[in-house]
Amino acid sequence: MIKKTFIVLMIVMLIFASACSSKTSAPEKPAEEAVPSEPDKTGETIITDPEETVEEETGEDDKNKVVSPLDGLRYYPEQLKNRPVAVSIDNHPGARWQAGLSQAEIIYEFEVEYPYTRYLCIFLAKEPEMIGPVRSARPYIIYYALENDGIFVHVGGSEDAFSEIDRLGCAEVYGLYSGAMWRYYDTGKTAPHNMYTTIKSIRDEAASYGYRTEGNFEGYMFNEKTQNLSTNYKDILNAEKINIIYNKSNTTDYEYDEEKELYLRFKDGEKHVDELDNNQLSAKNIIVLETKKSVLDNAGRLYLGTVGEGRGFYITNGEAIEITWSKSKEDARTKFYSGNEEIKFNPGNTWIQIVSYLDNVSIGKD
Repeated sequence: MIKKTFIVLMIVMLIFASACSSKTSAPEKPAEEAVPSEPDKTGETIITDPEETVEEETGEDDKNKVVSPLDGLRYYPEQLKNRPVAVSIDNHPGARWQAGLSQAEIIYEFEVEYPYTRYLCIFLAKEPEMIGPVRSARPYIIYYALENDGIFVHVGGSEDAFSEIDRLGCAEVYGLYSGAMWRYYDTGKTAPHNMYTTIKSIRDEAASYGYRTEGNFEGYMFNEKTQNLSTNYKDILNAEKINIIYNKSNTTDYEYDEEKELYLRFKDGEKHVDELDNNQLSAKNIIVLETKKSVLDNAGRLYLGTVGEGRGFYITNGEAIEITWSKSKEDARTKFYSGNEEIKFNPGNTWIQIVSYLDNVSIGKD
């Protein structure tokens, strides 16, 4: 009997000790508190990452960025401190497709010797893996490079172009005498349609020449957020499709993608893609400028009246308005007006189409 009583007493003592221990021990703290989950539009539950939630709510990342004077988008200050790079890009059929264009803030397209056009790409914040093919200089190409304070990149040029480079003191990197460019044969292109470069190699070369490396130019005006032209302007044109005829062998087309709020680009009836990723090029803003044109010599080199005044169109978000433009001298920024008011662009990249007749530009619906 005594033995049984002792056993029962021991069991009671053990139970009492265990209860006291559970009351005095602190609960173990989890390593990371769970973030409340919330249903998405489909009714499924999504667990939100804590760091992503904080960044989305506070906008800490965006607070450290500033607005680019070339495309109105926000970048870190160190991305905008450099001088822009302005690259003359080949658009001969043997040069297609080109590399790096999707990362340019501004691209100009203008005629050169019949039946071809050429591009001038302005790069500031972004540095594509490769850029090219690089091609030769013309005076009017130089003037648009100068208005963006660009380090002008080219391979060869007309006599008039070299004369203007010297007269205007243009900061240039000339491919035939520079280690910053190379012939690239992997895509099957042949000379003179295969000279490539990079932004870093151009900036390094320019610094070795003693050129100023920080930008000093007048930027464009931008809306804080995308706006339809019909919000601020009258006499709006529907601009779902744009067709530009340079000549019977050379056309440029844009089609508005309402979902992306961008214009998809086509060249000579084909999707215009970037050689680096094979994605179709697009534009947030399209400017069409009418300039005077004349043929200068038997080689077909042209004069384009880039300095002066003229008519044009501003196109964005499926709408267009008629505008005027003015450029007071070779290195002055071209300004765009609706009436007497300088227009603001929507944030995003801009294609500037230089044409000799607005009658060759069609803007409308399907």
